[in-house]
Amino acid sequence: MKVFFAATLLSLTLIGCASRADAPGTSNSGDDLTNAVLTPLDDFNLRRTEVPPVLASMDSPYALDADMTCDEITAEIAELDSVLGPDWDAPAPAEQLKSEMLTQEASEAAMGAVESGATGWIPFRGLLRKATGAESHETRYKQAFNIGAQRRAYLKGYGLAKNCSEPARPDFATMLIRNSEAAGDGK
Repeated sequence: MKVFFAATLLSLTLIGCASRADAPGTSNSGDDLTNAVLTPLDDFNLRRTEVPPVLASMDSPYALDADMTCDEITAEIAELDSVLGPDWDAPAPAEQLKSEMLTQEASEAAMGAVESGATGWIPFRGLLRKATGAESHETRYKQAFNIGAQRRAYLKGYGLAKNCSEPARPDFATMLIRNSEAAGDGK
């Protein structure tokens, strides 16, 4: 029990320290730490991450207007990119950002450990998430993002069929470069 209180006190202290405003251009891990510590509220379904409106309003990833122009395809892909993040055919980040990416990965690993500690004390966590509806909400949330990714891929294929220019069609050259870098060929 002492360990639980000590961990709670430490978490609250870290939240206070991490929630300060950082200088412009620097990363603030305070939000990540706060989210990791407050994860039990998600389990009790007292806090929810809502589905972005662009994804919530999507009925089917394959429904589209037959007279959709290349500009309309580009605009919808840009809107989906703003919610989903960059697609596989987006250019790789610049070299100077690779150290920032490594820092971000280390930060995410640390936040995962904090989240695990914050939720580890909840008995029968899986049953609790099911009973409160948190599990079904998380499933719907993830499904909305999967449908959004399918929609973006479908739009790019449709743009390719209409002979649109990038980004309304896949950028195969960038995909080949990223695949060779991922395979370690980085030539």
